[in-house]
Amino acid sequence: MKKQISMLLATACAASLLAACGGSGSTAASSTTTDSSSAADTTATAASYYESAQKPDKLVWWVHDGMHQEDGSEQWIAEFDAKTGIDLELDFIDNNEYTKKLELAYASDTVPDTFDLNGETLGNYAAQGAIADLTDLVHESGLYDKVDKNLWDALTVNGKIYGVPRETPSAIVTYVRKDWLDRLGMEVPTTYDQFIEMLTRFKNEIPECTAPYTAPGLKSTQALPEFYQGATADYVKVDGQWVDGMAQDNMLTALQNLQDAYTAGLIDQEAITNTTSSCRDEWYAGTVGCFPYWGGLWGQTLTERLQQNVPDAEVIALPPIEGATYLYSAPSVQVISSKLSDEQVASVFKYFIEYMHDGDEGQVLFQSGVEGVHWEQDGNNIKPLPTISKPAEVFQKAWITPWMAISPLTATDKNVELSQAVTDSLAVVSANAKNISVFPVSEQRTMITSDLTTTRENIISRVAMGQLTPEEGMAEYKAQAETLNVAQALEEMNANA
Repeated sequence: MKKQISMLLATACAASLLAACGGSGSTAASSTTTDSSSAADTTATAASYYESAQKPDKLVWWVHDGMHQEDGSEQWIAEFDAKTGIDLELDFIDNNEYTKKLELAYASDTVPDTFDLNGETLGNYAAQGAIADLTDLVHESGLYDKVDKNLWDALTVNGKIYGVPRETPSAIVTYVRKDWLDRLGMEVPTTYDQFIEMLTRFKNEIPECTAPYTAPGLKSTQALPEFYQGATADYVKVDGQWVDGMAQDNMLTALQNLQDAYTAGLIDQEAITNTTSSCRDEWYAGTVGCFPYWGGLWGQTLTERLQQNVPDAEVIALPPIEGATYLYSAPSVQVISSKLSDEQVASVFKYFIEYMHDGDEGQVLFQSGVEGVHWEQDGNNIKPLPTISKPAEVFQKAWITPWMAISPLTATDKNVELSQAVTDSLAVVSANAKNISVFPVSEQRTMITSDLTTTRENIISRVAMGQLTPEEGMAEYKAQAETLNVAQALEEMNANA
């Protein structure tokens, strides 16, 4: 599929070189010059485009997550139109169909004005000239200074910014049954040995415990931070260079940890085939001691749903034990089609992307939705109303999670109150989680991704089950990686970093 993205985008560019992908692309064409006078002209042009940008009459926006129609998206669109005077055409596309529909849009020259991409595909679209370079507009607008620099750095492709994150990315933290710790008279673990002791005692001394620790699969560093201890089965930057994490020496320790814990029954025996929904169901049933999952709202949801079945249950978000690393996910970013002229790109940026992060009415609209439909005023706070499709649940967000906004809310009477479970897990994330960088473009990496992922998952699973020693698994992996020519992928990634 990813190889097809590149080929379809290249075809679209070739078919309409000047009007589409190969056009001026905002300031991208001129910003690479080394001539000082040309560089000055480029800055002046970027400032001119931003300052003189006219509000668009109509805007086409594609999105694959956020508020569904049954929860009031039509009312939201009407409110956006009323506040901005822009006729917004919104197309909410199912996640499973989104990438394919974008591919076809480029091939048929029907690309939306603005749409979202994840961190994994951002580099591919940028390399093909399919999305506009927003670097100068981000700086000219002042948005760059409002956002954590580490987030911009993680999203930068070849020194340029091609997308604005809709919200700060989520990170996985490990949730632990605090009431089980209390029953056993145990302290919160801070080292790997203490963590393993906790899991062992959960297994042996808590009768209702069927899985001390559960996870959806065994390949993800993010989902099993305690066992990987900073290793990763994916590409990773080491001393400024991209390397194959699966081939690094620290993977031997991770593989041994996984094998020891899995064969001892400390990790859910169904983990290899688990889905996230099956893990959640186990947790809600009250039979799991540890579950690494998203921080923030999920801290509240995991607690409340568990307490429906186990009223006395207590849950804590565990600070990472020594050696473990909590990782943010790759953020979803809002991009603008390079098929638009420089003036149009500036217009969409200023009156749509910047509006959703304005700290005032625009940001409130994108975060909390429509007053009277999704929320009502309660003093200086926003009080969420029941969700239209699920009246038993309160409405949480329209398109941006309020407590994950990339820029501060300056409106002083639109605060959102958070539960303790949410704030506790967010505090752990904020204090400990690290960003992951967007992968540089590599045709070889794109071509082998599917086979390489399958190889990694297969070897890790066989090692965990005791069918291979960690050393045997590592040797087999390196042989497979050589066959797939991972070295070429790394060479291309480092050349394009």
